[in-house]
Amino acid sequence: MDLGQVFTKLPVAEYMTSLFTIGKSAKVLDPCFGEGAFLNALTNSGWNQVYGYELDSNLFAYCKDKYQNCLLKNEDYLSSNNKEQYDGIIMNPPYVRHEKINALSQLGVNKTILATNPIFSFLPTTANLYMYFIIKAISDLKENGELIVIFPSSWSLAKNGDRFGEALYNNCTIERQIHISGDVFEKSALVDIIILKLRKIKGTKSVVPEYVKLENNRFIPISRKDRQLNIGFSNEFKNIGKIRRGLTTGCNEMFINPSISHEERYTTAIISSPKQVTGYTTENSKCDKLLIVNQDDLNDENIADYFREWKDRIIKEGKPKTLVRKIDKGDEWYKLITFDCDGIIFSYFVRSDMKFIVNKSGNIIRDNFYIIFPAVDYWVCFALLNNYYTYYQLECTGKKYGAGLLKLQQYDLESLRFPALDSFSEVDINGLKKLAMKLAATGSRSIVSEITQVLSRYCDISFEEIASEYKNIVSRRLENV
Repeated sequence: MDLGQVFTKLPVAEYMTSLFTIGKSAKVLDPCFGEGAFLNALTNSGWNQVYGYELDSNLFAYCKDKYQNCLLKNEDYLSSNNKEQYDGIIMNPPYVRHEKINALSQLGVNKTILATNPIFSFLPTTANLYMYFIIKAISDLKENGELIVIFPSSWSLAKNGDRFGEALYNNCTIERQIHISGDVFEKSALVDIIILKLRKIKGTKSVVPEYVKLENNRFIPISRKDRQLNIGFSNEFKNIGKIRRGLTTGCNEMFINPSISHEERYTTAIISSPKQVTGYTTENSKCDKLLIVNQDDLNDENIADYFREWKDRIIKEGKPKTLVRKIDKGDEWYKLITFDCDGIIFSYFVRSDMKFIVNKSGNIIRDNFYIIFPAVDYWVCFALLNNYYTYYQLECTGKKYGAGLLKLQQYDLESLRFPALDSFSEVDINGLKKLAMKLAATGSRSIVSEITQVLSRYCDISFEEIASEYKNIVSRRLENV
């Protein structure tokens, strides 16, 4: 049985504990203490009122014997009738995906039981287990209490992330947002990791991200030269546009480029990869074919046979889980819900040249891309995205991988800042529009420089400086420095 246990290294626990500002006489809870790393760090740092929950009986017995001064319980924190309120809570919650929560039923944990607790009522059925832990922890904090939690940063991109994020922002102030690299856990965990420090007091969600690396059991702040320029723009992304992920099919092998006779009757164009796009527009892209059918189309024998074969395969293999559940419920499991993708698209993986791309061709865009829907003039938005000031910001916030690969999360895009448009002259606004159209039409990278020169009139950092710094930061990334 997968309990989602990913054990915290002691140096990580000590680092997280050091983020508390509460006094040593404060009541502190670890809701899932596992091997006891936080119990160790807390007691060694002088806290004398340490509480804890652990579902795993073996781990409970081990820690009960080792940390006899701690008040520990061998039960599930989520279903506990806990009445205590704590000054501080610290935890590494279990990493159990929503599809596997019901597998814990024999331990008294499942979605039905969780749904009976009103504090979870707003969470979607697709909420992962760590979300439940964090929400309950917030509810068990005293007013002005502190929560320090380590968990995947990917929640902001997930479909279930919006309502979870609202709970965080509506009940807490995020005081620290720390992105971590290095071997953070006792066993490998292939996820992007973040530490949040939250205070139970309503405030702002704006916080400057921090970046640290675990090296030789020490946390070292990452202070690269590529993080030093202060662009100084104040206009937030939300004033420029809205963003969403491209279409997720749930089973690309079935829906993309299907092997069906007369498939052109049932398919439409979809852009699946940045490699299919040349230049700064999707106008002449080499597209894949996306299968879109409705119930009436099943009268076609070829379509009916195709989905019958796939249905048998999905049931036999038990995956993809999303389609298995739809089949079990009797839903139209073969049906895709598409949406308007006309906007400005951006691949969340960047190797060399960063670029935002015009999509006005009616093509559907796959989830390898983000889609930005402009809230200002389309071509002004396109110019505000394609310039060295914007590229530089993304280079600074994105996560670096091997061989120079850069990954951009949705929150990296949403953290972008732009010059205030009401400060622009009419001449410059019109100039940006013309340059943006020219960039889309010609694909000439030199036009990005021209756009940047216009924006430089509204920034204390000169064109020469931003152009130089952007070139340097890209070079360092590609050299894997």
